[in-house]
Amino acid sequence: MTARTRIRPVLAGAALLLAGASVLPAGSALAGEAPAPAVAGCSVNGRPVTGAAVTGTEGFDEIDCVHGVPAGVVVAGGGGVDVITVHGGNAGTVDGGGGADMIEISGGNSGLVTGGDGGDLVDLIGDADANSGTVSGGPGDDVLFLRAEDIAGTGVVTGDTGSDVCLFDPDPSGLRDCEVMV
Repeated sequence: MTARTRIRPVLAGAALLLAGASVLPAGSALAGEAPAPAVAGCSVNGRPVTGAAVTGTEGFDEIDCVHGVPAGVVVAGGGGVDVITVHGGNAGTVDGGGGADMIEISGGNSGLVTGGDGGDLVDLIGDADANSGTVSGGPGDDVLFLRAEDIAGTGVVTGDTGSDVCLFDPDPSGLRDCEVMV
């Protein structure tokens, strides 16, 4: 085997490598292009839903987002009684909609969580700063529960209208507005 026949496969491999280097992986943006929109992977009533908007029905819904809700994503329960569970934190928007909803967020909140119309229960669990975003019960008599290992949060917690109860463990340093604070 001559030196020329040994080099030819190496050069061919290098050419393929260089050609492949100019190809962007799927979902990558070229310089100056907007990045792909954020998406969440959730299930609605046991069926997988992926997208920038995850929406329930006008009736009872169970929405489960096992990898969190990224910024720019909206998870909405719609009407009726809804149970929304988010693991991995919320940086987007979680809205229970009309009806008495139960929303549980583990991993903290840097986005917006609102119960919507009706008497809602919002349970926010975090490791350090559980809430640096906004948690609102919405119109109605709501219970908001913020739990954290260090501080319950520096964000906004409001019951909105109605007779609202806020339970903090420990007491947050952010803006709080509830009729009863424990």
